[in-house]
Amino acid sequence: MSILLVDSYDSFTYNLRNLITSTTNANVITIHNDSYDLNIEDDKLSLDNLLNSIDAIVIGPGPGSPSNPSDIGVIPYIFQKCTNLPILGICLGFQIFCLLNDCSTHYLNNPIHGQIHKIKVLNNDDIFKDTPEFVDSVRYHSIYVKQDNSKKIIPLAIYNPSDNNETTGDSILMAAKHIKYPHYGVQYHPESICSSFGSNLIKNFWNLVDKEAHTKPLPKIEPHLVKSSPLIEKFTTELSNFEYNLLNYKPVDSKFDILQICDTLKANNQDVMLLNSASAPGEWSIIALPQVNVSDVITHSTENPNTIKFSKWNNDEQIEEKYTNDIFKSLSEYMLNKYFNPVIENKELMSCPFVGGIIGYMSYEEGSFIDIQNLEKRTKNDNIDDTKFCFIDRFIALSPSNNIYIVSIRQNDNEFIKNIETILNKSDNNINDSIINNELFKKSKITIPNKDDYFKSFHDCQKYLHSGDSYELCLTYNTIVQIPDNFQPWDIYKALVKKNPSPYSAYLNFNSSMLLSTSPERFISWNNKFCQMRPIKGTLKKNPNINYEKACKLLKIPKELGENLMIVDLIRDNLLFLLDKIEVTKLMTVEEYETIYQLVSVIEGNFTNEFTGIDILKNSLPPGSMTGAPKKRSVEILQKIEKNQRRGLYSGICGYWSLNNNADWSVIIRSLFRYSDDLCNENGYDTYRCGAGGALTVLSTDDGEWDEMLVKLHSVLQLFE
Repeated sequence: MSILLVDSYDSFTYNLRNLITSTTNANVITIHNDSYDLNIEDDKLSLDNLLNSIDAIVIGPGPGSPSNPSDIGVIPYIFQKCTNLPILGICLGFQIFCLLNDCSTHYLNNPIHGQIHKIKVLNNDDIFKDTPEFVDSVRYHSIYVKQDNSKKIIPLAIYNPSDNNETTGDSILMAAKHIKYPHYGVQYHPESICSSFGSNLIKNFWNLVDKEAHTKPLPKIEPHLVKSSPLIEKFTTELSNFEYNLLNYKPVDSKFDILQICDTLKANNQDVMLLNSASAPGEWSIIALPQVNVSDVITHSTENPNTIKFSKWNNDEQIEEKYTNDIFKSLSEYMLNKYFNPVIENKELMSCPFVGGIIGYMSYEEGSFIDIQNLEKRTKNDNIDDTKFCFIDRFIALSPSNNIYIVSIRQNDNEFIKNIETILNKSDNNINDSIINNELFKKSKITIPNKDDYFKSFHDCQKYLHSGDSYELCLTYNTIVQIPDNFQPWDIYKALVKKNPSPYSAYLNFNSSMLLSTSPERFISWNNKFCQMRPIKGTLKKNPNINYEKACKLLKIPKELGENLMIVDLIRDNLLFLLDKIEVTKLMTVEEYETIYQLVSVIEGNFTNEFTGIDILKNSLPPGSMTGAPKKRSVEILQKIEKNQRRGLYSGICGYWSLNNNADWSVIIRSLFRYSDDLCNENGYDTYRCGAGGALTVLSTDDGEWDEMLVKLHSVLQLFE
C-alpha cells in the first residue's frame, strides 16, 4: 500500500516522511508540488495515473502563501480530484485545504516559528483518537485560518492563549476535517522533535484507509524525490591501498605545548598545518607536515565548477586539471583509492581518529541552492579557492593527555621520524615567547559593517519571516581587516588562539588562501558506523556576573530555544533524507567555553544502508545553522539581501577526512580568512576577512541582533584592542 507525500520545498519533509514510514510501514512516494505541470497533457495524465493508484495523501508544509500559485503548485488540483481519498494537510497543506473550503487566511500579528504551545483537542475521534485533551505542538507559521462562515469544515483542535499562560490573543484553529470527504489538516508540525503524539496522529489517519479494499497497482512512474546514488562504495579492508601498509610512529617526551612545537618545526623550515583542539569537546590535535613539491594539493573553484586542479605543496607551476561534474564525487574517488585502516598497537594512539588523509576547507558557495552565476567577484582572477585540501601522510598527533606522537604512513620513513624527533628534542622552549607588538596591531585598519545597512537588511529579513517565506534567516556580513604585511599569518594565529581558545581552532595556510580559525562549532564528524552533528544557536558572552546557572536561564528563552529547535529539525531532515535511523542525543543544552556560553544540540545518525559520511556532507551543505529554514528558500532570500556577496570561507567548513574514513568538520565562524589576490588589497597591507552574523527570527530585535553580531566579532577583533 502506498502514501503520496507532496513536498513544497520544505526543510522538514523527510522528518515527516520518516514519521509516516515508521508509523504505517507503507510505501511512501514523494513528489514536489511542481513535479507535474497541469498545462502539459502528458504531465496531467501521469499525475492522474499516480493519484488513481495510491491509498492516501499527505500534503506537507512549506514556505510561502496558500494563495500564491507558485508556492502551492498542483496541491489544489489534488484536493479537488481526490474527494474520496484520505488526505492530511500539514501547515501549508492545512491552509490550502481550508482555503479551498470557504475559509479565509490572514497574517498573524506575531508569527510563531519554532515555539512549543499546548493545543486543545475538541474531538477525540478520527485523527485525535486516544489523544489527551492538551497536546504539545511545535508551530511554524505566519499565516492562520479563519473558519468564517464555512459550512464545509469541522474544527478538531484550537490554540487558546489562556491554555499557554498568555493573557492576550485570539484562539486559532489548529486542526480540522471536511464535513463530507476524508480530508483532514493540522496547522502545527507533528514531525517536529518537540511535538507530542505525532505518531498517534499518523496512525489514526492511516486507519482511515480501507486496507481490505486495496486493489491498486502502482503505475510505472518516473522517480521524483528519491535518494541519490551513493558517491562511493562502502570503505572495506579489501580496498586497502598497497601504498600504505604500515603506520610508523614514535612517542616523544616533550613538555612543549602545541604552539611551541609548531614554532620549532617552522624554525627548522618544516611547513605546518594545524587542527588544534584547545578545549572541549575537541580531543586530538593534528599538526600536518606537508612536503614541498611532494604533497598533493586539491583545488576547486565555483567560478570554474567543472575543473578540479591537482598540484603539489608550494608549487603552482605544475598543475594538472581534470574534469569534474561533482567536486564531492571527485574527492570521494580520490579518497577511495587511498583507503587505509591500519592496526595500531599503541592503546592511546589507536584512539586517534586521523591516520593521514586530506586536510583543508570548503567555502559556503560549495553548498546547494546558491546562484553561483550572480555572485560578486571577490578576487582579481576567476579561480577563487572554494575548496582547498592537502593530502597529509606525515603528521604529529597530540593526545587529550598531551602525549606527542610523530607519525608517518610512508614506506621506509623512519629517517624522517628520527629527524623530527631530533628537532623537537634540541629545540629551545622559549622560541614561542616572542610577542606581537601591540603598536603594530594598532596600525591595522578595520572596516565593520555599517549599522544603518545592517538595520535595513534586518528589516528586509523580517518581511520574509512575517510573510511565511522563512522561519529563520541567518544574516551575515564580512568585516574587512587590513593588517600591515610585516605580520606573519602564523604570529596572528598564535595571538588569536591565545585570546580565544576553541575546540576547533585551525591554521591552514595555502598561500593562495588561508584560514585562521577559532571556531567553537562542530558541523559533522563521522566514521564507518555513525555520524554526529552539533549545531549551535544561542550565544552569551562570559563576564564575572554570569555563572553557568544564570547562563542557562538567559539562553533558555523562547527566542534562543526557537532558533535551536529549528536547526535541530532541519538537521534531522538532512540526515533522514539518506539515513534510516537517527537520534537526538542532546537537545538544547548550554555548554561553557573559554569566552562564551552556547546553546548546543547533538544529532547522530547510523550508517545502516549504502550511504556514508561524504553523502551526508554533500547533502547538508551549506550548514543549516548558517542559513535558516526552510533551507532552499532561505539561501535564496539571503543571497538577495546580502547583495550577491560571496561569504567565502566564512559559513563554510574546515577539518579533515582520514584515510580510514574518519572525518571531523567544523563550521568556519570566529575566524580570519584571506585570499592572496583579494580585490580589497592595498599596498603595505594584507587583507583578511572576518564574517559574523546571527539567526533572525520574528522574536529578534534589530538592536539585539546587532549587539550579538558585535559580540561574535569581538571574539576575533579583541586581537586588535
